[in-house]
Amino acid sequence: MLPLQPRSAGAMRDPRPVPSRRSGYRPVPAWASACALFLALAASAFAQKTDSAEGPQEHGFPWIAHSSIDIFYLPSPAIPGKDYPYQASLYQAFTIQSLSFAWFHLGLRSRETLAPGFSQAYREPLALKLQGSAEVIQDYLWVTLGGNIPMLNRTMDLSDTLALYQVMNGYNPMPYAAFLSPQALHASIYGRYAWTNWTLLTGVSYVRPALFSIIPDKSFFPAPYFDLDARAIYQGRAARHRFDLKGSFFADEGNDIRIPAHNEGDLIQFRYGYLKSLRHVGWQAGAGSAVKLPDANRRLKLKSELAQPDRDDNLQRLFAEFSLAWAPDPDIIWRLHLLPKALFTWNGEQTGHETETGLSVGLKIWEYHRLRLTGTMLYGQVADETYTGFGFRGEFAFRHLGFQDIDDGSDQGDPQ
Repeated sequence: MLPLQPRSAGAMRDPRPVPSRRSGYRPVPAWASACALFLALAASAFAQKTDSAEGPQEHGFPWIAHSSIDIFYLPSPAIPGKDYPYQASLYQAFTIQSLSFAWFHLGLRSRETLAPGFSQAYREPLALKLQGSAEVIQDYLWVTLGGNIPMLNRTMDLSDTLALYQVMNGYNPMPYAAFLSPQALHASIYGRYAWTNWTLLTGVSYVRPALFSIIPDKSFFPAPYFDLDARAIYQGRAARHRFDLKGSFFADEGNDIRIPAHNEGDLIQFRYGYLKSLRHVGWQAGAGSAVKLPDANRRLKLKSELAQPDRDDNLQRLFAEFSLAWAPDPDIIWRLHLLPKALFTWNGEQTGHETETGLSVGLKIWEYHRLRLTGTMLYGQVADETYTGFGFRGEFAFRHLGFQDIDDGSDQGDPQ
């Protein structure tokens, strides 16, 4: 059984793989794609520099071209006879505001993951993300409808299914832990209300995956799920307080004829943040938890009578977060972050810890455009194994006609 989770159970980051039959297709190396993408963006930016940097224009539609590249390398622990785990992701997106109350997002993602224990990398050569959004009630209510469409997919060898099960249900240090993303429909509605010093935001999203064929002749239907999000922000005299609550509630997962074969445990996440700024310096401290309820698994999905499901305890997480931002100039900002976590199962069979630290720099280019570079390091110990990893993320957003205040729909918010 291959249970899918919409996100890793950690800090509530929005912080996100797609299978198909084997073919002779060989994906373009990540470095070549990145170079081609950089040259294309540089040419576009040069051509539009005068038009975009001088201020709001009277003609044309506002739009954003967003590009990002992520690389993560895990040199420890070493597994004899296997390559070091890694993950590389390239995302190119385009968002256009076609009407004053509506905008459309188109994204293309390519990702490759060699998770711990895999005999070969799992490749997602190309996945298409489509999303349309509309403001139903100005400043109060928004709706979105979209989906994930895998293209040029690949399947996974049967010999890697045990390792896949372990990384999906146990500890996985990869930045995009839920790297299996089947074709799926996404619909959501969000609301916002401000009153005195309080701002309240809430949302409901529904994800309905289609038939998923990651292993030849063993297709299945991943569990559909609801995400419920709520955020409350209180602006005090001395600082800002932020409260986040999120719940992911799963239906049954079934085999290719929709016989229920797995019950994924629901996920509840909470986070509190204390934010304060003083002139050129701002800092944030917070804490939170991610509670994953037990699964009920049937290990093999076969066309037969269902056996009594087993109970599986998932990995729980408690975390704290600290960040320090410094803006020596209006066009540049530095940010240092630290994210320690405590990991455990309720039965005590698995315990451990993980700490992520990173440094980023953000630049404002030609008044409207944004460039951000981030380097991270991860260290953790889980189940008597020591994990050490290094990551890099680069982002560039070319904003045309003053569209800088609209969310560009980057891969951070990519549906799972």
